[in-house]
Amino acid sequence: MFERKDFEVFDDRTLIGRLGRIRSELDPKFEKAGSLLAAQCVQAGLPQQTVHIAKHARRHKNPPVDTWLALSANPRGYKMVPHIELGFWDDRLFLWVALLQESKPQTPNWARVTQAVMALPAGFELSGDHTKKAAIPVTEAALAAQTKRFETVKSGEWLVGKTYLQTDPVWDDPAAFWQLLQAQVAALLPIYALLSM
Repeated sequence: MFERKDFEVFDDRTLIGRLGRIRSELDPKFEKAGSLLAAQCVQAGLPQQTVHIAKHARRHKNPPVDTWLALSANPRGYKMVPHIELGFWDDRLFLWVALLQESKPQTPNWARVTQAVMALPAGFELSGDHTKKAAIPVTEAALAAQTKRFETVKSGEWLVGKTYLQTDPVWDDPAAFWQLLQAQVAALLPIYALLSM
């Protein structure tokens, strides 16, 4: 599925060149991965998921710095609802369950969500901004701060998941890495389900 050489799409510094490589090299993998992960969601009892692949339609000058697929129960879009994101920066892959600022009407049961996040295996991370690479380890204090910021700051976002640097040994075995990603999605699905209620 995903390989270390997938990062090479970011070597092209032109808009047309990078978009071309994303569309020809990464998007077919996103289509396949999205279809498999959507089926995994349904098997776990979640509603039918739609695969949304970044189109970068508003890019007219600078090449995209990241690219992704998103899964959501809304066929018309994903930003306004809880969703799963899987994608690439130039130096890492990211997997998130995300609430973006467009999904502010969502009012999850934060006590249950917190309990589910804290029950995740070690190694999961948090982020408060999907447009930045930075992620921090899951701790009760960090989770509380992120949740409070999402609830009180207009631009606040809420993401939990995992990132894998291009240098991580997991890339040495793509088949095993794909199995690991599916296992990570399985671990995140209870949180996704709670956020989607």
